[in-house]
Amino acid sequence: MMTRVVRRWRRASALGVGIFALTVGAAVVPAAPASAADREVTGADEEYYSYYKLASLHSQGYTGEGAIIAMIDGHVNPNIPELAGATIENKSPCTVNSLPDNADHGTAVAQILVAPKFGVAPGATLYTYDLGYSQEEVGSDCATAGVYAQGEADTSLLIEQAINDGAHIISISSNYPHYSEDLRWAMARAISEGVIVVAAMGNESTEDPDDTLPMWSGICGVGAIESNGSLTDYSNWGNGVETVALGTATVRSGTRGDVFTAQGTSFATPIVAGFLAIAWQRFDESVTSNQLLQAMTTTGTGSNGDWNYYTGFGPADPWGLLNAKASTLPDTNPCESKTYSSNPSWQDVEDYIDGTVNPLLMRNDNDYVYRGVNEDAAFSADNDYPMNLGTSPRYHRQ
Repeated sequence: MMTRVVRRWRRASALGVGIFALTVGAAVVPAAPASAADREVTGADEEYYSYYKLASLHSQGYTGEGAIIAMIDGHVNPNIPELAGATIENKSPCTVNSLPDNADHGTAVAQILVAPKFGVAPGATLYTYDLGYSQEEVGSDCATAGVYAQGEADTSLLIEQAINDGAHIISISSNYPHYSEDLRWAMARAISEGVIVVAAMGNESTEDPDDTLPMWSGICGVGAIESNGSLTDYSNWGNGVETVALGTATVRSGTRGDVFTAQGTSFATPIVAGFLAIAWQRFDESVTSNQLLQAMTTTGTGSNGDWNYYTGFGPADPWGLLNAKASTLPDTNPCESKTYSSNPSWQDVEDYIDGTVNPLLMRNDNDYVYRGVNEDAAFSADNDYPMNLGTSPRYHRQ
C-alpha cells in the first residue's frame, strides 16, 4: 500500500492535470507488500468510516437511496471488487481516453461515494462523466464549436449534461483556470434548477487560487481536515470554502489493481457529496436543495452557523445534518456569490430564469427556452433553442 499526497493542483492549459497527477508536486512513499492488493478494502480501512460513524448511519437505512450523484472526473473502472453491487452508470456524452492516474483518481472518488462496504452513500445511484483533461485524447464525437479543445468533455458542458440526466448532486474534484461563458450559464442553470454542485478547494495551501472551481457562485467548496478538526497543511482556503471533511481514503487502483491510500481535497469532496445524498433521502421532497445546503452550513461542527476562511461553516457533520430542521431554513443557496465579482451574478441567474439570456450563449441545455426580444439572435441560423419571443415574465411584472 502506498500513500499519495498531492500538494499542487494545476492544469497545463484550458483543461487540466487532475490533482492526482504524480508529476505535479506529489509525495510518494514506498509501497506495501504486494499481498495488500489481494484483499478487499472494507470500512475498517477507512478513517472516515469510523470517524463519521457511517456503519451506524447505514444500519438505520440512511444510504442515499433515491439520490442521483453525478461525478465529473477520470474514467471509473466499475469492475473492481470494491464496486461490485454499486449502481453506477457511465453517462459520458463522448469518448475520453483517461490517462491511468486520472482513471485511478476517478475510480477512487467513486469508491468513496458508493462502494457497498465503505462508501458514504452506497445506496445512491452514481452517474459518471469522463472529464477530458488537457493532456488526454478525446474522440471526434466530443467536438463542439466554440468550446475549448475538449469539447463536450469540458467541465461546463458535463455539468449541463448531468442536469439533463436528472442528477441531484454533482461532485467535482478538479479545477478550472479560466473564465468561461459556458460555465457561467451552466451554473446559472444549476442554481435556478436547484442542482447541488460541490467541488474540491485544491491542494496548494493557498488562499483563493484563481483556478479553484468554488470561486464560482453556486459551487460549494470543500476543504480537507485532519481528524482533530484542523485544516490539513495542503488544503486551499478562502472565500470559496463552505465546509470541510477528512481528506484521506484507502482505495483500489482501477488500472493496476493495487490498494493505496490517497490524500487531498479531492477525497474530502465525495464525503460531503455523500452526506448530501443521504440527506436527500432523509428529507425526500419535504425540503428544497437550498434548504439541504442551509442545513449543512448551519450544523457544521463547532461553527454555530458562523463562517471562517479556513473551514467555512465548519466541518461537515452528517448526524447534525440529518437532524436539522431543514424545512424551517431559508430557501436560498448559501454557496452563491462568494465575492463581489463572482460569476454567475444574481442578475445572471434571474436572466436565466426569465429566459432572456442570448440563446447563442447557451450550450447543451435541454431546458432552455428563449423568451427575450432579440430577434437577430432568436432567428439566427446558429440558434438551436426553442423561443417564445417577448414572453419573459419580467415584461409582465407589475
